[in-house]
Amino acid sequence: MNQILVIAWREVTRLRKRFGGGASPVAVLLLLVVLGLSACFLRDTVSLGSGLYRVGTSGDVPPIQDSRFAAVRVSAEQGQSLLKEHRIDVWINGAQVFSRPDDKSQYAVRALKQYMEKEELIRVGNSYPEESAFPLRVGISYLSVSQAPGLNEATPITQPEEVFIPSLAPPPAPFTQVLITLIYIMPITFISIFFTSSFMDEKINRRLTILLSAPVTPFQIIFGKMLPYAIFAVSTTALIAVLTKTNISLALAIFAPTTLFVFAIYLMVPLFYRTFKDTTFIAMLVTTLTTAYLVFPAMFTNVNDLSYISPLTLAVKMYRNEPFGWREYLFPSLPMAASFGFAIFAGTRMLNEEFLIGYKPITRKLTDAIYLMMAHSKPYLSVPLWSLLVIPIVYMTQIIFLAFATNLPVGLILGVTLVASALVEEIVKSIGIVVLAEHGVVKSARNIIGLSFLSALGFLIGEKFLLLISIGMVSQAKVSGALFGTGLFLLIPLAAHFIFTSVITLLRTKLKLPYTLALAVGTVIHFLYNAYVMRGGF
Repeated sequence: MNQILVIAWREVTRLRKRFGGGASPVAVLLLLVVLGLSACFLRDTVSLGSGLYRVGTSGDVPPIQDSRFAAVRVSAEQGQSLLKEHRIDVWINGAQVFSRPDDKSQYAVRALKQYMEKEELIRVGNSYPEESAFPLRVGISYLSVSQAPGLNEATPITQPEEVFIPSLAPPPAPFTQVLITLIYIMPITFISIFFTSSFMDEKINRRLTILLSAPVTPFQIIFGKMLPYAIFAVSTTALIAVLTKTNISLALAIFAPTTLFVFAIYLMVPLFYRTFKDTTFIAMLVTTLTTAYLVFPAMFTNVNDLSYISPLTLAVKMYRNEPFGWREYLFPSLPMAASFGFAIFAGTRMLNEEFLIGYKPITRKLTDAIYLMMAHSKPYLSVPLWSLLVIPIVYMTQIIFLAFATNLPVGLILGVTLVASALVEEIVKSIGIVVLAEHGVVKSARNIIGLSFLSALGFLIGEKFLLLISIGMVSQAKVSGALFGTGLFLLIPLAAHFIFTSVITLLRTKLKLPYTLALAVGTVIHFLYNAYVMRGGF
């Protein structure tokens, strides 16, 4: 532990020197405070379009408690004049609503209708006990919307009564809450980029090589360098929670796995790339993809259970004061935490001088990294462990595919989804065996078949374990049975995984086919199996 703290303090000292010019850590803290205050303001804001529509009111009109409308009291004569001059968008005179035929005025009328519907539902809900009627049905009759005098006189439009059932209405989009939760992600991403650049700087200047020669382990180096940045990220999460007046412990529980996941991704970037140019490009790409992965599902909170693939959905419910259970929490959090554990394990294996300074194509670097992770134990142990440890990454990828598939018609796009899922699975199950064979660790067909079985077994165990926490989320999706495997006593999925992996590894190692071609053959067979499962087979 002392070595970790020494490395962490050294990293803090290096970080202070980087701010030794015109910048200061105080500026960063002030920026975070501004972000937190912005989040607090957004939470208390009813609508993002504050003051968008101007409304003039005359006579007996109740106050409009909606920030989209800027209401002013006017006389009848002023109301007509202001509406004609486009100085107000809607004029309400007692029980009558006057508008212009232009777009903005008509949009204002529609927004006013929505507001009145909401207020009426609140009034009805407060007037009667909940057990009086279920489901609640509300009949809505609109008053005719007349055009203002002097503006193309027209016959008032009478709309028929509408029946509204609140329990069947789609929930409102959580734009404000998603913006608040995005403010949590910004400092986490910001500080993780500093972690990556610091790691890259020491790698290029060979200081990391000197550190590797010291009496410390790769784990202590990684954890020590990461610790100050992780503490800063957790502190900003707590600070934003305080400023937005929410439960600090719950906010930390939600965003801690997200922080680990982001750091896991940014740990891999400097390990694989050798120049700041490449690292910057990949870091920006990772930032974009990670933000999209976290934000987009949260926009469908309470619409689809698969929105829980993002922990930001939990944060949205937290700010809406809506409950969620352990299964909803573990659904996004456990794979993220497991991905962090795998990244740390991989980092400790790749943290050696030869791997760090070698100039090789990215595909070659990937195979070298896999070999380094598997070469420290016997093949019959390393192969199933590899398949087991990469399950969280595969699982998250498949859940993303499943989220898309549930919103698309069964057809070409669904077929592409099944092919992509099969391709990812076959890569992770076969690549370890192929790498060991290329390094001469395994040679005979018998050993390759045995390792294929162990790889399939390890993959199936990990897949089913993670599926247990999310069965309620994915079981309703039509494609879930194909992606996650169903069958009597699990024997059919196990046999299928074994066959697919054996075909790929034997084609590559014994028939000497290119790995891409062997992978294509196995993927096609796997796709046909998935298609059969979807049609009700097994």
